[in-house]
Amino acid sequence: MYSRHLESFVETANAGSFTKAAHALYIAPSSLIQQINLLEQRLDIVLFERGRRGIALTEAGRSLYRDALEIMRRSDEAVARARAIHAGGGPIRVATSLLMKCRMLPGVWSHMIESEPETRIDIISLESAGIEPGNYLRGLGVSYDVMEGVFMSELYQDRCTFIEMARAPLCVAVPRSLASEMPQVVDAAMLHDLDLVMMQRGISADYDAAHAYLAGLGANRASEVPFYTMELFADCELNKRAIVTIELWEDIHPGLVCIPLAESHTMPYGLIFSRHPSPQAARLCRTAQRMLRQG
Repeated sequence: MYSRHLESFVETANAGSFTKAAHALYIAPSSLIQQINLLEQRLDIVLFERGRRGIALTEAGRSLYRDALEIMRRSDEAVARARAIHAGGGPIRVATSLLMKCRMLPGVWSHMIESEPETRIDIISLESAGIEPGNYLRGLGVSYDVMEGVFMSELYQDRCTFIEMARAPLCVAVPRSLASEMPQVVDAAMLHDLDLVMMQRGISADYDAAHAYLAGLGANRASEVPFYTMELFADCELNKRAIVTIELWEDIHPGLVCIPLAESHTMPYGLIFSRHPSPQAARLCRTAQRMLRQG
């Protein structure tokens, strides 16, 4: 998948010697040196400092080395996945994070393995994979097959396949230290002097409706953000700000207490798949749809 010159470069960097690297690669040192010289010429980069005491990576070489390790790892994973699909198997890769917990997927999974007990599942941590909040769809169908969460109708439109498992009520979460002063439901008096954090308008028709409702109640101190993070929830608790969220997320911000809206506003919540799922993920998708039909 990747250039063999890249593999030779990594092996040379690990060995710290052309001779040792050539021995590990089962080629002559002169052939390895020629490969490295060609790689440097093609990239127009000096990768190694050469001296009497041996070789050492340049600053540019160290940068390429770090990225090359990741390229080789991802390439190996891609080949393994392709071989598994070709063989008709392979695990279903489920993306999770602190914000994207699997609450409903285990139930779907238990139904699937009743008929297909050989199917495996791999858990992919979005944090470990370096996927930033707001970019979760970027890895869908590439690094992972399915994730669970709120469906942003405008943001996700035509970019994924969504199976709605529930309607998640929206609420306003306030710091626990302020909860005793709050009413049973969100009202105009509560919102008048409250600093409120909301997601930006335009990402979801359902969310925009709630946005308009809260604005009509007098939420005149609202700030908008493009996406939510765990740090944002912690900031709201620390700085005594409220945040519009869903009741289903109450377990991820124990320092905040959810106050329901007087007027019901909900968001679709469920499973999010690639538009072109793998055969294994497609079977999971069909299992979820069958469960919904059966009630």
